[in-house]
Amino acid sequence: MPDYRLISDAADVIQQALTPVFLLAGTAGCLNVFATRLARVSDRVTSLFATLQVAEELDASRVRQLTDLRRRTLALEFAVILGTASGVFTCLSAFGLLMGAIRAEFREQVLLFFFGAAVLSLSGAFIAFLFEMIWACRSMLRQIAGDRAIRQRHRAAWLQARELALRTAEEQREKEHSDMEKGPR
Repeated sequence: MPDYRLISDAADVIQQALTPVFLLAGTAGCLNVFATRLARVSDRVTSLFATLQVAEELDASRVRQLTDLRRRTLALEFAVILGTASGVFTCLSAFGLLMGAIRAEFREQVLLFFFGAAVLSLSGAFIAFLFEMIWACRSMLRQIAGDRAIRQRHRAAWLQARELALRTAEEQREKEHSDMEKGPR
């Protein structure tokens, strides 16, 4: 006859071990976002370096973009490291639950430490990601302002060229008109 108390205890351990698994799934989703953003920032740095190597002179805005991208890279790397640590601590807390089923005194201290470390690491990863997002937004706003200034300079140059062309055409018409009034020689 099966010992139902043992089956019930095993079912409780498995049920409790599933809680960290859900945290682990959420952490993995966050790591996916962090890694994808890090790859995009890396691609942008590579593109910017290629542009700077071809350029004859250093452009201050591109150097500023590289500085911003370096900050973003550091924040994302920090987020990935902390997110990974959170995942490891979450796995260790699930392992602690299983080990606690074998030795009851082992369970509480280990579970509190590992699960607490997992939550703190994940919180740190979110804070690092928040800083990366703030730097990305600031960089984007700076780039939009720079693009707006470039468009205004181009528009001013276009208007100046148009005005010069109109003035030249007007002078040409006046010259032709005065030549016609003088008549043939």
